[in-house]
Amino acid sequence: MGGSIPWWRRVATMAQGAARRWVALWSRASRGAGLAARTRSGAWARRLAAGTQATARRVRGVLGRLPAPASGGQAGAIVRAAPAALRQVLAALARPFGLRGWRAGAALTSTVLGLLIIVAAALGGPGARLQPGPALPEVIGFYQNGWSQMFRSSFPSLRAHYRYINTVLAFWYSVDGNGRLHAHAPQPAVTAWVRSHHMRMGVLINNIAGTSGDNAGMLRTATLRRGSAAAIAALVARNGYQEVNVDFELLPPGVRGDFTRFIADLRRVLPRTVVLSASVFPKLGVPSSLNGAYDYVALARYVSYLVIMLYDRHSSGGPAGPVSPYPWVVSNIKWFLHTAGIPGNRLVLAAGVYGYDWPAGSTSANELPLNAIVALAKRKHARIVIDRASGNPFFRYTTSAGTPHIVWFQNNRTVAQRLRLARSLHLRGIAIWALGQETPAVWSVIEQTVAARG
Repeated sequence: MGGSIPWWRRVATMAQGAARRWVALWSRASRGAGLAARTRSGAWARRLAAGTQATARRVRGVLGRLPAPASGGQAGAIVRAAPAALRQVLAALARPFGLRGWRAGAALTSTVLGLLIIVAAALGGPGARLQPGPALPEVIGFYQNGWSQMFRSSFPSLRAHYRYINTVLAFWYSVDGNGRLHAHAPQPAVTAWVRSHHMRMGVLINNIAGTSGDNAGMLRTATLRRGSAAAIAALVARNGYQEVNVDFELLPPGVRGDFTRFIADLRRVLPRTVVLSASVFPKLGVPSSLNGAYDYVALARYVSYLVIMLYDRHSSGGPAGPVSPYPWVVSNIKWFLHTAGIPGNRLVLAAGVYGYDWPAGSTSANELPLNAIVALAKRKHARIVIDRASGNPFFRYTTSAGTPHIVWFQNNRTVAQRLRLARSLHLRGIAIWALGQETPAVWSVIEQTVAARG
């Protein structure tokens, strides 16, 4: 990011990672105690299981409720909120289940970690927030209202799996070339439900051409840029949204500086308690007509994190092929980390749960959600194969008219790849596009990696 990372930011990241690993330790203890209760008889084993599992849930819940925004202006509020949170942690750990000395050590460890988290949060700087560490990547879910029998509402999936989701980003708004904000049936009931279940509620805002015929028109004029930023800030204030994700795509490279200025304008008018993020196309293996408008390093100065949209390497409009080849994903993330110098806790891997169905020899493909793809393979008795070079699944089938097809897609395997990569490279987490398109196997992978919130 053009300079060395401040020492206090490094301390913040280390403290947050340590706290999350402590939660992971509680989760393992919980599972181990459950096994002990099943394999050993007697009241001691049952008491250990009940106490450990209950404590694990309490610690996860308390740490999950620690204040998220952390800027200089919020330091006082965070420090004021901290004693109550620490008291809850210690109260949870103090519940007796027969291991007095171990309990005292656990309480001391939690106290030290809690104090480190508070100091790190207070020093976090503009745009910073408490980050999950490498042991527990954050899970972000993109939300859609649904528009067909195949692409349905995200709400049933959200309701079933919310305990493994940290942030919901609902695609409810667009900005046109004249700077006007358009609403796409926002759902206040969903907003209230998300917040009542202790997730961060945000909105995705994309760009459309509108009557101007120019999807970047608003960016070219300072007055329109600032007016759009002010309109978004007012929208956030009216609805109590906690995050704004800017997903401006297919921008001409000539608006590179203007797009950065818009993000800077938006950061200035949004309250510091509101997270600002941006979704961007990757750097490598993508034509400049798609990514030329993104000054990644400059954008990273104003947003809390970038969502790297590492899919659609092959999509409709081009030849059939893997949607998200793993070597391409890895090389791009390493570019962001090592060449651009953007810290891992400001990078999120987008994880698609969809694919494309190409007729043989055609460049026109039909986009399908993962659950429909799996159903199609089952219906056609097709064998799903993992391509060794890309790590992506595909299968072939023939229609009743005799036309051969090939389907390339992303599934639980590709989601697992991203979770492992996020952990190994200390990234902030993954973002699923989109909730409701996945299969139960995707959540099985996530549940094995991410501790459920309390």
